[in-house]
Amino acid sequence: MAVLRYTLLRALVFAVVAALLWLVGLRGLVLVALGLVLSGVLSFFVLRGSRDQVSIAWDRRLRTIRERTAAEDAWDDEQRAQAERSRSDAEAPRASRPDGPREA
Repeated sequence: MAVLRYTLLRALVFAVVAALLWLVGLRGLVLVALGLVLSGVLSFFVLRGSRDQVSIAWDRRLRTIRERTAAEDAWDDEQRAQAERSRSDAEAPRASRPDGPREA
């Protein structure tokens, strides 16, 4: 939700700056380019709190993903270890049989 709020606020700042530049008489590509630059600089100062909230939200999301990935990796490692133990347990009686021909 924080990302959506920040994005909408950035769009609003751009719209206000672009409207002011249009009232001054700028049109076309110059209006858009100058509007993007000025709204970016203005947003850097005005939307600091919202940007911090977005940063916190992304940090939480990435931490959750890392925790899930670590849990999945641990589960996968355990499954592979169990499969390896089962495989070695199944092969152990064949290798330790004293009777019967040995394969070279």
